[in-house]
Amino acid sequence: MATDWYRRKSWSKTDEEEFFAKLSRARKDGRAQYLKVQAIELVDTKKPKLLQVAKELLSKVLNEYPDDNFNKGSVYHTFGNIFQLENNTEKALEYFKKAVDFEKTFPNVITQSYLDYAEIVVKNQFKDLYPVAEEMLENKISRLLFPNEKYIAFSLLAIINFYNSKAEIGKKYAEMANENANAETSGLRYHKYLGIVSSRDSLLDKVTKSFLKPYSK
Repeated sequence: MATDWYRRKSWSKTDEEEFFAKLSRARKDGRAQYLKVQAIELVDTKKPKLLQVAKELLSKVLNEYPDDNFNKGSVYHTFGNIFQLENNTEKALEYFKKAVDFEKTFPNVITQSYLDYAEIVVKNQFKDLYPVAEEMLENKISRLLFPNEKYIAFSLLAIINFYNSKAEIGKKYAEMANENANAETSGLRYHKYLGIVSSRDSLLDKVTKSFLKPYSK
């Protein structure tokens, strides 16, 4: 099965020339999305040289299609993913925050930037940023659908609340995190097994389970 021209996992001179030739013939209102999707495909390889190409493609979206709000949040999020892969935590947080802030004014397309931001903050113990991370997570709680999202979000909130000396609230979130980690179905009628936790996060589990121990019977 042939790969779509905007989903290449390589970037040779030929790949580049073919991609931009196809892009020039594509509908103008779809070009930003093609650039973004191609960038995401290259990010998925995690290869340093291809991450640089992905940055260039994403920059084209922001610079050449500044009014394309449909893709902007996702572009910021992908930039965050790239910087995280490059171990540039400061820039990763900057772009995840850009995505979250943009989604407040243009909520049509929502990414997991809030979760990525909060996870970096908590796992690195950037305690001065805990209030920002907590606000992001709490703003999303009512809209979380899948057990894997809830598992991570509730685990992070448990840790933040225990740090803030709110043990009972922290315990509640830890219990909810554990419940979602063990969920066998999503609870959705037509997507019964979508978003189930496939592998637990060892660091989050170690911390949240320690919160539950004193309360276990």
